[in-house]
Amino acid sequence: MVCPSCGYDDYEILKSKGKKNKELLVQCLECNHVYHEIAPEEAYELDVRVIISEFEKSWKTSIKLYSDEYLETGTLLYIDDKDVEVTSIENNDGNRVYECPVVDIKTIWVKSLDTLARIGISIDNQGNVISHKIEVEQEFIISIGDIGEINGLKFKVYGIKTLERNMKKGFAYARVIKRVYGKLLSSKDKSKVKYDLTEYVVKTTSKEKSYN
Repeated sequence: MVCPSCGYDDYEILKSKGKKNKELLVQCLECNHVYHEIAPEEAYELDVRVIISEFEKSWKTSIKLYSDEYLETGTLLYIDDKDVEVTSIENNDGNRVYECPVVDIKTIWVKSLDTLARIGISIDNQGNVISHKIEVEQEFIISIGDIGEINGLKFKVYGIKTLERNMKKGFAYARVIKRVYGKLLSSKDKSKVKYDLTEYVVKTTSKEKSYN
């Protein structure tokens, strides 16, 4: 409760009446202004359903949160002995939202931060796309315009797909990246390689790009 006169939030309760929604008569400890307030309802614990993702695996669990709390994507939580990050929230209306009061949450989606980040790398070689899966540290940074290398082949990053958007400029941490798009560079290209990802590759595929 904030004093309407000076904005100070420390006060003394002079009088209280009512059982469920108590009406309070309070005095500001800063300017001594006396005013009426309705006491906030006491918060209570809720069991909220959680789906944890760890690479291709996922499982259901739950977390206890208080009714007066507010949750948003990107929030870090500790669930089942794991550090996790909220990636999506479903409210009681069945809609996916970026933020929501806890009392209105139906399901929380999170991803484990206790593992390496697994992201896709798609390198376009004039219509033939070479795709890799790599595992790097969660805080590894990839920027648009970076020159990378995998198995001796250099590529330039031109696009990044994160959990929330497609990027054509800027940078992102590996923990939020789903896929990186690059153009294969000529063997004669003299651009300086920023990072060699060869040792981080866990899977490689190659396919022709479809224009249908």
